[in-house]
This record gives sequence, C-alpha cells and structure tokens, in this order.
Amino acid sequence: MDSCFRIRVCSGFTLIELMITVSILGILLGIGLPSFVTFINNNKITAEANSLIYSFHMARSEAIKRGTDVQVSLAFINDRSWPSGWKVIADTNVNHGYTGSTHFDDILMQRDPHDNLKRFRYVRYVHFNARGALARLSNKPFVVTLKPADCDNIASRIISIAPSGRVNIEHGDCS
Repeated sequence: MDSCFRIRVCSGFTLIELMITVSILGILLGIGLPSFVTFINNNKITAEANSLIYSFHMARSEAIKRGTDVQVSLAFINDRSWPSGWKVIADTNVNHGYTGSTHFDDILMQRDPHDNLKRFRYVRYVHFNARGALARLSNKPFVVTLKPADCDNIASRIISIAPSGRVNIEHGDCS
C-alpha cells in the first residue's frame, strides 16, 4: 500500500489544486495589471509636474536672493514635444539674453523630461524678476499644460503661475 494512506499525512499539491491556483492567479493579474499600468503612468506625469513646479519655485527664490532676473527656459522641437527638458538660468550680466552658453549667465539647474510627456501648450520661458513676480505686462496667470502620451486614461496637469509668482497645479482634461 502507498505510504500516504498508511501515515495519513500527504505532502505536495494535486494537479487540480495547482490548476485552480494558477487560474485564480491569472484572473487576479488580468484585473489588476491594467490599473497598475495606469497608476504608474499617472505617477510619472505627477512627478514631472512636481519637478517643473520645483524649478519654478527655485527660479523665483533665486531671483529674489540674487536680486536679478531668472528664467525657466523650456526647450522644444517642432513646437509640440519636449525632448530637451528645461533649464533654470540666472541673468547675471543683465542683458536678458539667457543663452546659458557664456560664463555671464548661470545655469542653475538643467532637467531632462520623462518619456511619457509628448505634448503641451505653447510656452517658451517663464521669467521672474528680482521681486519674485512674473516679468510680464499682463495681469493674467501664466499657464503650462502637461499632457501625457496616454491622455485617454490619465488627466493632464495644468500649472498656472499668478502674476505675483505663486504657482498652482490642478488636473485637467485632454481636450
């Protein structure tokens, strides 16, 4: 007789128990994996928006600290994508050139973007004066919209900067 029946203790799984376990695991992965991918992509755009907000805060505080104009320059190709990221540049020679290529302008920070951001509204630079306010003649807020590549499942991020220099962020649609 088999030793399993004599001792009344069996070890291991039967084939049916293993098939049931694998099918339950497959169902759980099928339900959870798409929402996990959306969760990861949502966190990527949130991290990108937070990094850009950090750059705006840094530029504003450096403008106040240095007593000179500081600019966040956004680099693009074809006016639609953001492959080169952005730079925070202090205009130490007060020529408002912001090239960053000479030793007269200080590049305070340079940032590369994440891959999931493909489109945003037209913005070339954000310029803060020595008081920490936006160096623009308009009283309207300055708005940057970050749109993810998968804009159907993930909301865009709308970053607005008031004329006083205060930064605000909110979720938006992808229209």
